Parts: sequence; C-alpha cells; structure tokens
Amino acid sequence: MPLSSLDIVFYYTWQATGPENNTLSLGGTISSYTIPDNLANNVFDDVTGDESELGDIEYRAIAVKNTSSSFDMLNTKVWIEDYNRASSGGDTIYFALENPSGSPSSIQLIEDESTSPDESKFVVKTGETVSWTVEGSPSSTLEFGTVGPGEWFGVWLKREVPGGASAFSNRTVTIKVQCETTASPHRYPVIKEYSITWMGNRFYVVRDIQESV
Repeated sequence: MPLSSLDIVFYYTWQATGPENNTLSLGGTISSYTIPDNLANNVFDDVTGDESELGDIEYRAIAVKNTSSSFDMLNTKVWIEDYNRASSGGDTIYFALENPSGSPSSIQLIEDESTSPDESKFVVKTGETVSWTVEGSPSSTLEFGTVGPGEWFGVWLKREVPGGASAFSNRTVTIKVQCETTASPHRYPVIKEYSITWMGNRFYVVRDIQESV
C-alpha cells in the first residue's frame, strides 16, 4: 500500500516529551515522543502577563517524520494557514525548514527558547519568505524535496508576541505538509494537517499580571 497521511508523523525534538515541557523542543535530535494534535499548549507554553506587556519572542523546533518503511515522501511542501488570533495586537507565527545531518541525524540545537536559530541552515525555496502572511490566507509554501522511509526534517517555529498584546483565547494555527507518493503507474498527493493549539484560557495573552490565565 502506498504512503498515506498516517505515515506522516509530527514529533518533538531534543528532550521534550509532551505539552508539559514543550520548552525543551529546541532542535538537535528527534524525540521519541509524538506531538498530540489539537491539544492545548502542545507546542508553545502560556504567554505570561509580563511577556504580553513587554513583548516576547520564542522558538520551537519540531520534526516531521516519514514513518513508512517502503515509500518516499516526494516533492514535500509545508505551509501554515487558518491562523485564529486577535485581530489587533495579536502574535505572529513564522516558520522555516531544516535538513538533518550526521549520525544520529540532527538539526541545530539552540540554547533556550529565546535563542534565535542560525537561519543559514534553513532550507527555503528561492525567493520565498518564511512568515505567515494575510489573516485567513495560507502562508508562503516552503519546499523541502524528498523524505525517504524513516527519515525526517525539522520545522522551526517562531512566535512573536508584540508589547501590549491583545487578550485572546482559543488560538490555533494549522501546519500542512503535502507530498506525493508513488502508486504505479501514477503519483498522487498526500496531505497531513496538524494543528498547533492554545485552547480556552490555557493560552490567554493578558495586559497585566493581575488578570487570570
């Protein structure tokens, strides 16, 4: 049976094991723990009152793995869309791709969630940007290429919260991975959707520390 969307799996990186310590998903090697889809704080933690008042930038690195034992992910592409956020003073998500190397395969490892990764290591289609664009519209599409059986690639995410950010709950942003798979004598597309979610009041940008999170 050819590759299916079930073969495309999202994992944490480095020492992250779940939403409770997602701040450790900072690159390096792929974690053995998968990222739960559409679960509160699955990738980013809460924004504190101080962070929303002063502004904050945080980074995460997650892994997209081809778990098939036989089929390649061909012409792999990544984009983000359906960004539900505050209409003014909202945060912004940026993203980029990195190709692992070495043994065991790894991407760059940053010191902490506030450390900017080295952009020279990113894999980006010529002429494309690595940012979310218009509200409600898909972002630019980044092209990665072929991901072989058992291989993975890194997706870097940057969350930028402006100073004096507006309060807003139920933030969600969807990462979409599209590839082709061989189904002799033709190829057909496979799409995997993954939702990074801040549900209810677990992610609530507040103007001062007195407001409830």
